[in-house]
Amino acid sequence: LVGVGGIVDRLSGHGAQLRTSLAHASWLGMIFAWMIMFWWWEFRWAELEPEWTMGLYLFLVVYATGLFLLAVVLVPTSWDGVADLGEYFLRRRAWFYTLLLVVTVLDVIDGYLKGGWDYVVNAAGPVIWVFWIATLPVAVIGIRSRSRRYHAVAGTVFLVWQVLSGIITLPHLGF
Repeated sequence: LVGVGGIVDRLSGHGAQLRTSLAHASWLGMIFAWMIMFWWWEFRWAELEPEWTMGLYLFLVVYATGLFLLAVVLVPTSWDGVADLGEYFLRRRAWFYTLLLVVTVLDVIDGYLKGGWDYVVNAAGPVIWVFWIATLPVAVIGIRSRSRRYHAVAGTVFLVWQVLSGIITLPHLGF
């Protein structure tokens, strides 16, 4: 959020002019939506596992850290030399898509821990597991591609998918 504040600050005339990017904005929005959905879904652990283990707690910390790192890769920590967020995204895309794959694997593990393969297949449903499967080719292509259009379309589709999956699969916390 501090980084987004920096973007807003630059766009409002403080510092050098900043060129925005649909690819950068859509992926940043997708990660923010994923963070919101992560915390929404993780509240289910209170019902699933009233007595947490240190292992479960550490797993959730690692998962949350992975989401945080995705955001960190997308937002400059120093604005020196950053004039175009699209170019900034392209320079960091290999890190971003690699982390996207890692965090997606953590999401699959999270689903499995909540109830085994039955939960993954039935409770998570096709909206979620198709997301998991689609992440692999999107990330592999994303690592290799310098097409801003590809990254913008992929990011926009994943943003919409992330929001809709949260609304469809878990509109309320109860089971």
